[in-house]
Amino acid sequence: MTINEATNILNNLVSQTDKKSEIKAYNCFIRTLTSLNDKDLNESQLQLIQENLSSLHLTETPENKKKYYKKKHSELRSFLKKEFSFTHKKYYTEIGMIYGMIFGNAIGISIGVAIEPFIGISIGISIGTGIGMMFGIMYGAKKDAEALRLGNVI
Repeated sequence: MTINEATNILNNLVSQTDKKSEIKAYNCFIRTLTSLNDKDLNESQLQLIQENLSSLHLTETPENKKKYYKKKHSELRSFLKKEFSFTHKKYYTEIGMIYGMIFGNAIGISIGVAIEPFIGISIGISIGTGIGMMFGIMYGAKKDAEALRLGNVI
């Protein structure tokens, strides 16, 4: 299945539904496919993407369409990340924020316990989480800028 065929299938689904949540899921999938179509991909890359699109079975009519197509979109995005290192906007920022909060929380607790066993823990958690999140976002934004420069953002 080509990228254009998959886009046409999803456009037909958009025109057949009135539910905003389904339309949003379809449009998100369409944006990913349109971004792929705009990239300068070679024949082997296009072939791999077409094989993956065929394996997604987008022509089926499931009972819960929104859930089905969200899952298929997630599968396509993980395939693109694994095979071509294509990510979505702010991918690394989101990941960096999560890791920053986790490590900042752990460091804040350990520093808080060293200062004051009871009150220091709560102060350490709040300060550590904030600072860790800040550093995680900064690191993620740097990685996102690098991915954008390399053309790996879809």
